[in-house]
Amino acid sequence: MNIVVAGDCEKHDFILAAALLLKSYFNNEVMIVSDNSRHYQYFEGEVSGVKIADSVEADKPDIVLYDWHHGYPEGLEGEKIVYATSYERQAMEHVDKLLDQKRMPALLLVIEEECGLGLKYVDNYYPVITSKISYISSPERRIDWIHDGRVNLKVDKDFAEAVNDFLIEICNIPKHDIKKLWQYARKRG
Repeated sequence: MNIVVAGDCEKHDFILAAALLLKSYFNNEVMIVSDNSRHYQYFEGEVSGVKIADSVEADKPDIVLYDWHHGYPEGLEGEKIVYATSYERQAMEHVDKLLDQKRMPALLLVIEEECGLGLKYVDNYYPVITSKISYISSPERRIDWIHDGRVNLKVDKDFAEAVNDFLIEICNIPKHDIKKLWQYARKRG
């Protein structure tokens, strides 16, 4: 399963949480591939059994999450597409470019921040994308995970709900398994 989360915004905390939960659920190898290793370099190629790389290896695992910031990864077929944006102008313009160049995404991930814009604005700006999930940005979470070099799955409710919706809609994990999955993943840490 190839899942591309493309967007010019900081979403590594979301990708890391989703990857850990996918690894716990499917009990398979999971890899994160990013075209911007700035945030992942501190994990030294692995976090809690999830491989982190800047390119796909020849023996790629069953589940690969692409955290893409510039354009779109080349050479993929049958991938599940998610676009991500914050309220910043360059992030929204990047999604515009992706919509012009690529297929329609299955989902739009909106990283909310305190500002004059809101989800209603995003709904009006992207009326063609019908499925949207959002969470409130947490600089503390993003920075703490990088400095610690590990992921703490004790997270805000809105973030957990966004990850849950992603796992249900994109990864086809049954809704009734989600609560147990979080408990299991937290214990395995």
